[in-house]
Amino acid sequence: AVKGIAYMEAIARPYTWSEYPEAGRKTFEALRSPAGEQMVLEQNSFIEFNLPAGILRKLSEEEMNEYRRPFAEPGEGRRPTLSFARQLPIDGEPADVTEIVTTYAEWLSSSPIPKLFIQGNPGRLQPSQLAFCRTLPAQSQVTVQGLHNLQEDSPDEIGQAIANWLQHLK
Repeated sequence: AVKGIAYMEAIARPYTWSEYPEAGRKTFEALRSPAGEQMVLEQNSFIEFNLPAGILRKLSEEEMNEYRRPFAEPGEGRRPTLSFARQLPIDGEPADVTEIVTTYAEWLSSSPIPKLFIQGNPGRLQPSQLAFCRTLPAQSQVTVQGLHNLQEDSPDEIGQAIANWLQHLK
């Protein structure tokens, strides 16, 4: 049985393009266009650009190499990162993903299951997404330093927050 849900920088409900800041919108629009094929499959931009842009500190070369390792060869082996960008539920597209995310957003909004929201400071959640997350019932919240990939900036703080929260679950 599920005792609780801990989450951070999540896709908690569908997005709209108007929620994205201009730079992020341009990047994700490009990834979802034919140009995305070259950006990701050839240039590995999701790992080389998007990943470090979501972290406050600079990853070491050793750390970057671990992120690169599954996607080292240009081409189809990098497609999962391109598919991810194209599957984000934005303005109703793709419809099947939007439906799934809408359904679980409704469920989260009424579920009594305990939740731990780990918010990043400054974080990358847009104000409307952040506001939605803060409305969820049976929720505790902690704030850690980080942008989007919070685990890279505050791993110990996240681990401690989850451990403390788990101790209080019934």
